Amino acid sequence: MSDNYDFPLNKLLAPRDRELIRDKLVISEAPSGTVIFDATSCKGILAVIRGVIRVYILSETGREITLYRLFENDICTLSISCLMGKLPMQAMIKADTDCTIASLSNDVFSGIHERTPAVQTYLLEKMNERLADVMWVVEQVAFHGMDRRIGRFLLEQPSTVVYATHEEIAFELGTAREVVSRMLKYFEKNGYITLSRGKLKVIDPKGLTKSIGGLEGGGRGQAN
Repeated sequence: MSDNYDFPLNKLLAPRDRELIRDKLVISEAPSGTVIFDATSCKGILAVIRGVIRVYILSETGREITLYRLFENDICTLSISCLMGKLPMQAMIKADTDCTIASLSNDVFSGIHERTPAVQTYLLEKMNERLADVMWVVEQVAFHGMDRRIGRFLLEQPSTVVYATHEEIAFELGTAREVVSRMLKYFEKNGYITLSRGKLKVIDPKGLTKSIGGLEGGGRGQAN
């Protein structure tokens, strides 16, 4: 691997373990759309060097619900919990963009984890953070209507122009494409958005926000 990469746990490790990771860490490329881990594998732990990966669950009918995303220098705590519990992954991990990832085998990581209390504490904190992310998704799915979920999804994008098909939005939110299409047409009819092939534009964010009953935390804001 490249000697220039600083694995996220290095600051917590003894020199011998930093050396071990430098020797054993595997760097690989994952083009956008690549399934990195699936529900049948537990191959080790991974960290994101470059790009964005998405963690999601997949139903028997092929419906997806996104749990959270991982960005540069994030460690996938789901793969760690799989390793520690010796259980198959209960979610899928896919490259959202072209990614560079670092992976460490189970046997190497388990030894480091067992002999380093600081690593155990750090990973427990990260797992708690991810649990909060997952619980937020559960709340959205269980207690909020689809109009609110789709509206919030649009308002939380970094730009008013959203490059996504109806099917891609449906996968993101774990619903049917037809449901998304009906709701987007409703938003368009009310003057909140304009629709075109493969993209849409939010033209009245204030009106859309009001129509879904507000947006806690104010959203991330949008730039043209």
